Amino acid sequence: MERALVNEFIELVSIDSESGCEAELAALVMNKLRDIGLDVEMDDAGSKFGGNAGNVIGRAGEGDPIILCAHLDRVKPGKGIKPVVENGIIRSSGDTVLAADDISGVVAILAGLREVKKRRPLPAVEVVFTVSEETHLQGSRHLDYTRLRSKMAYIFDGTGPVGTIVTSSPTQVGFEAHVAGRAAHAAVNPEDGVSAIRAVAFAISKLPFGWVDDHTTTNVGVLNGGAATNIVCDSVRFKGEIRSLVESRVSELANEFVSIITSETEAHGAKAEVLTKVEYNGYTINVNAPVVQRIVEALARIGIPATFESTMGGSDGNIFNANGISSIVLGTGCQLVHSTREFIPASELLASAKLVESLLVV
Repeated sequence: MERALVNEFIELVSIDSESGCEAELAALVMNKLRDIGLDVEMDDAGSKFGGNAGNVIGRAGEGDPIILCAHLDRVKPGKGIKPVVENGIIRSSGDTVLAADDISGVVAILAGLREVKKRRPLPAVEVVFTVSEETHLQGSRHLDYTRLRSKMAYIFDGTGPVGTIVTSSPTQVGFEAHVAGRAAHAAVNPEDGVSAIRAVAFAISKLPFGWVDDHTTTNVGVLNGGAATNIVCDSVRFKGEIRSLVESRVSELANEFVSIITSETEAHGAKAEVLTKVEYNGYTINVNAPVVQRIVEALARIGIPATFESTMGGSDGNIFNANGISSIVLGTGCQLVHSTREFIPASELLASAKLVESLLVV
């Protein structure tokens, strides 16, 4: 089974599927789900944000289903992936990501379904392979939740080893500021100008960065402005984010950031327009909740202990939970994701597939 898992993993990561361009991979996994015996459709999520494919939804069985979820897209550089298998480890060749995030989840779900089907009819299950998860969770954000019956979801998209259960995720607020100064010739009459760059520098220097406390992070990640060295810059835009496992802390810091950026830029002669937006809401699932107890029991059946963690990252789980589906994220064993050093042990692919099988056989 491990050899078959590795072969299918290599097959799927070798298909180009960066965010927004998942059509070829989506068509292939739809056929694979049909071959297993699921009824399959694709929604129109892609048309909402300019992608070339929607979310893939598969259904089987009678009764109250659970959702098995993974995402089809990958971050850049994710084209022309050539996996290298050595000593039981699958690695990127070094010039692209490996896309174990999240093909490891896709392969595990497919393999687990096949193993169940060998011995019994498929139980009630809904499979959701989302698109453009890596770009602000676009696929799950535009998913038509009226198409789903389940109120319980398992999202195979965690970076920890199999057995890792993520029960808490932060709220994220993004902010964008446009700071306007006044242009002037930098060598003839600089005194007539108001440098937006200088005003922004003072403002950003007053913002807390990185870990603000043990459950909150902030960052400014994008900054653009200026046209030439001989012009006092009159326009700068910058973007950042605030994340916290405590929702009230996010709101508090967002208000603080707006105040600091506005007051500091005005103190240096410029004006700022600052916009904030909740990108996704956080969640915390009680360890005694049915969705957690089911996975703990499934892990026990295959001899893997459960480890509970919180994460500072967002996932489809944030959107599912916000739409009334109790969801947790599960580790698939991939490591160094979002880098050209990404890798995954083949043994972790096997463990994930066995976990899917165990989840479905209750």
